[in-house]
Amino acid sequence: MAEKMTALIFGAVPSGNWEFLKTACPQPDLVICADGGIRCARAAGYEPGLAVGDWDSGGSPIDGVESVTLPVGKDLTDLQAGAMLALEWGIRRIIFCACIGGRLDQTAANLGLLEWVHDRGGESFLLDAGNEVRFWDGAPLTLKRDSHYQFLSIIPLDRTVMGVTLRGVKYPLDNGTLTRGDTLSVSNEITGPEARISAQSGRMLLIRSQKRNWN
Repeated sequence: MAEKMTALIFGAVPSGNWEFLKTACPQPDLVICADGGIRCARAAGYEPGLAVGDWDSGGSPIDGVESVTLPVGKDLTDLQAGAMLALEWGIRRIIFCACIGGRLDQTAANLGLLEWVHDRGGESFLLDAGNEVRFWDGAPLTLKRDSHYQFLSIIPLDRTVMGVTLRGVKYPLDNGTLTRGDTLSVSNEITGPEARISAQSGRMLLIRSQKRNWN
């Protein structure tokens, strides 16, 4: 089966360390810069393939690079516009970066894009130097132990998540129930070579993180 094409979409949150991207996404099929993400992409060593935005956060059209100028009074963020274009072009795997640590409302909206991409037939991840976030619908998942990440956390999006089973972790769970707002499933750790997780129903964010965020 052919691998899914990958789009790497940059927001405008700067980082002092971009090395995490060299492992996570060394050769994306398309690099999309959401407005001021142009600066982040070039700082990380990636050449933009598309720039999209209303140019209110320091970006601008780039000579020789396809650009889409959006109205300031639009109904979606520049980042979502970039993801929408990627999906329209048949790309089904999206990695968002430079999206955490700016305005809190923007960070929350960016996390919500993971579910939005899933509901349109794609898969996506949101990365920074210390965190990897993905949407999870409870389908059985195997996670390899990774020295880069110490913690594994599950954040319920639905009011109740049923039938949660966690194996190969410090705090296992067998057919458990998670409730939105409770912190039962925060700061677990993979103890074996891999963790096997599943849930019968419910939607969640799955977060792997370092002890420190090395921005």
